[in-house]
Amino acid sequence: MRVFLTVILPLLTPSLLYIAWLFLRGRAAPGSAPADGGAGVSVVRRLGDDVPWLTLVLTGALLAVAVTMAMYFFQPMGDPDMEYVPPRFEDGRIIPGEMRPRGAGDPTAPAEQP
Repeated sequence: MRVFLTVILPLLTPSLLYIAWLFLRGRAAPGSAPADGGAGVSVVRRLGDDVPWLTLVLTGALLAVAVTMAMYFFQPMGDPDMEYVPPRFEDGRIIPGEMRPRGAGDPTAPAEQP
């Protein structure tokens, strides 16, 4: 799901918006003129030569880079004095991984007997 949201969706969004815009307008791509005056010719069939593919691809690539950078800057990260505790199985439940301060004890280590 993460790959879809950070790579695929930003790359496809400009093209999907352009195609949706063409459908809503009910017209072909700019500069194209169907031979029959537009009657009976689908918009998708008219998407061909005059579509600004370079602009769409570059816009999608820029969106993918922007989303990746936003995830890098806004995704919570641990401090240098913290350690990652991996997911573990306790009492029939899976405890998700987490960041803890160093020296807080190893949750995977067996409990000490007094």
